[in-house]
Amino acid sequence: MRSLWTAARCGANGKRPAAMSPWSCPQAAHRRSHADGGYGWVVVASCFTVTGLTAAMIKSFGVFFVDFQDYFNEPATMVSWVSSICVAVFHLACPIASALSSCLSHRAVIMLGGLLVTLGASLGSLAWSLPWMYVTTGVVLGLGISLAWVPAQSMVNQYFSERRALANALASSGECVFIFSLTPMFQWLVTIMSWRGAMLIIAGIQLNLCVCGALMRPYKHVEPRPGTRGPLLDLSLLRLPEFICVAIFSLLTVMAFFVPSIYLIPFAQSNGVDQLSATFLVSYWAVTDLTGRLSCGWLANLALVKNIQLLAVMVAILTVGLLLMPSATSYTSMVALSCFCGFFFGAMISLLITVLIDIVGVSKVDSGLGIAMLLRGFGCLCGPPLAGLLVDATADFGSSFYLTGGALFVSVVFLLLADFFMKRNHQRSEDQHVVGTEGVQG
Repeated sequence: MRSLWTAARCGANGKRPAAMSPWSCPQAAHRRSHADGGYGWVVVASCFTVTGLTAAMIKSFGVFFVDFQDYFNEPATMVSWVSSICVAVFHLACPIASALSSCLSHRAVIMLGGLLVTLGASLGSLAWSLPWMYVTTGVVLGLGISLAWVPAQSMVNQYFSERRALANALASSGECVFIFSLTPMFQWLVTIMSWRGAMLIIAGIQLNLCVCGALMRPYKHVEPRPGTRGPLLDLSLLRLPEFICVAIFSLLTVMAFFVPSIYLIPFAQSNGVDQLSATFLVSYWAVTDLTGRLSCGWLANLALVKNIQLLAVMVAILTVGLLLMPSATSYTSMVALSCFCGFFFGAMISLLITVLIDIVGVSKVDSGLGIAMLLRGFGCLCGPPLAGLLVDATADFGSSFYLTGGALFVSVVFLLLADFFMKRNHQRSEDQHVVGTEGVQG
């Protein structure tokens, strides 16, 4: 009976049909695991919005930076802790978001995250001191972003396999579109109603995260047998050297995520650029970021090179652009470098989750993402304040880009190490397969 079932499953010649699971037939003990379309595009659109709203909340901090400095009368180092705590909590809470998604549902966790983001921004608008901002706009808002972001990313990968790189690129591009459209609006809100009123309006906008969560319908696949459910967070991944290297890579690259978004606007203003024009630098960055994500997602789908190798090239090029940024003295050169960095930043972002899945597999993406984001949290906690110390010491906002570029340069080394370990494991598997085949023939 088992042989008949296998034959029916795989076809008469033992090969799996094209429509079957992407894994080899003997290992495919379940129905097709990915739809690669259909309602999956609704999930991609919802993740697109979740990514955009959460990223716009984090990366709009540069709009409020100078206002916070003036209102609280504090140096850049102290003010930068607001965004630093928010980003750190976002990353450190990712294992919690992964565990809650496993024991509750992705839909419920996203909606809970939306409520917390709204609450954190609303309470932040009432702040009378920086410690209050640390708790509300830092801890509460960061926790909400984590609960919304992690399950949304995971849902996309439940629906896609062959088109996974493209789906992840489209979902992550929400960050670019929303930052491009919302950052000038946030600046306009600050101008007409102060930073308090702007944060209150932004809090209301974040309620749309709950709508996105409601649209996240779980993909219907065969449930695991009773008693076979895995741990909420699979710590066995920490025994994989390639995963450790990618986690360290993520920790170092996190500075490129948030340091430029915090200091790009103040850097331009310190060079005589007016506030509105400085704000548009973020929009230019976002437009080319979108182009980079979609272009690299399409390129990755062609499978001309390994995803991890393509990622290493994109990070190396981005490093050059960031190191050149402090030398920009005219607005034209700032726009050119913002566009350059934005394109390769987007290319890098579009590949991160795809490379992670290449290493851990789709079945462990929740755990892999949770652990990697947890380690990145430590980089978030020290990155912006360290950049703030450099700014205070040098009286130059451009020095923050040297820190970011240097961290990215080191991160490429760990990415190449991860590729080495993956090649070594693949070679060992092939050698074992050859030995096993020779033993059977003998």
